[in-house]
Amino acid sequence: MAKIKTGTSGFDPKESPLEKSYVWGKRGVEVSTPLLQNWLNGHTLQNILHRQQVLQRHLSMRGAGGQHLIAVILGLGVFITALFVDYNIIHEFWTRVLSNEFGEVPPSLANSVAAKSLQVLFATLAVHYLITNIGFGGRAAYSIFIFAITAIMIVGIGMLWADRSLPAGSQVFGFDANQSAQQMNEFMKSLGVKPPRAAAIPAEVKALKKYEVLIWLFSLGVIFLVVASIGAMALHTAMRGFAAMTGGATYDHHREVQHARGLRAELQRTQVDLNYINQADFFQSKIAEFVTFYTDGVIAGRFSRARQRYLLHKANEAAAEVDTDIESASGPNNVNNIDDYRARRAAQP
Repeated sequence: MAKIKTGTSGFDPKESPLEKSYVWGKRGVEVSTPLLQNWLNGHTLQNILHRQQVLQRHLSMRGAGGQHLIAVILGLGVFITALFVDYNIIHEFWTRVLSNEFGEVPPSLANSVAAKSLQVLFATLAVHYLITNIGFGGRAAYSIFIFAITAIMIVGIGMLWADRSLPAGSQVFGFDANQSAQQMNEFMKSLGVKPPRAAAIPAEVKALKKYEVLIWLFSLGVIFLVVASIGAMALHTAMRGFAAMTGGATYDHHREVQHARGLRAELQRTQVDLNYINQADFFQSKIAEFVTFYTDGVIAGRFSRARQRYLLHKANEAAAEVDTDIESASGPNNVNNIDDYRARRAAQP
């Protein structure tokens, strides 16, 4: 279960009583009578009611539900917009590639343009599946990568804009956009005046023009990747918001889903405690639960056999002493449900 930051009124599912006993066992903490007594004191009616109120506040979806819903709506909106933008980019690309000398797509190829443009959907979903399975660190690295490409793309757009603003005859990419200068030159020629000689194109610019088509294709691919990645990340955000609202599927191992599932499980345990707190054997049952979870933690800690025996012996001694104190204070009871740790250890592979 994921840990959340809490204040004085917050609740961390890892700090729930049973989870805490499991963690103590896994860390090899020796259980003493005062330690177990303090743990048991956390099961008073006031503490259980407080824990229930905090859990219900976390799961009541007041405010948080609206935020998750907004995340779903905005995420799907960005995803659909990204598909629309990429579809138009790819559709225009294939239209130009398949057009004839008159700029028209032959009827036999008209349907193939739309079919080829559907690769946008599969490409965006492929990126979505990628960022879903690479974990939090992978998503962070991929986001930085996309940000770097976007920064380069923005710089490239600025360079193209600057290129279109250069004087006549000195553009690097595309046609000369300085039509006013060209019109002035034509007007001067019509008057019999020789227009000023255009500056010679540098050799570096001539060499760069040879790779103009490759640079254009690469830029198109980069733009397609950026838009598809943003759409995929928006879809991932929408799915996270939906999972937070519903608790997620049973096979979902996302940290946010596990955290929400842990809160719900702890709330159910708290409600069970409230239902049985007035029974005479309530505290004896909680001691038994403590030893059970503590034993599971000791086994998960993979200590040596001698260390396991020692830790479980200390836990059973403390449980027996606290149980005796409860019996002397409230009378005898017939509950003694402390698991036999030898059988548990033998059952482990």
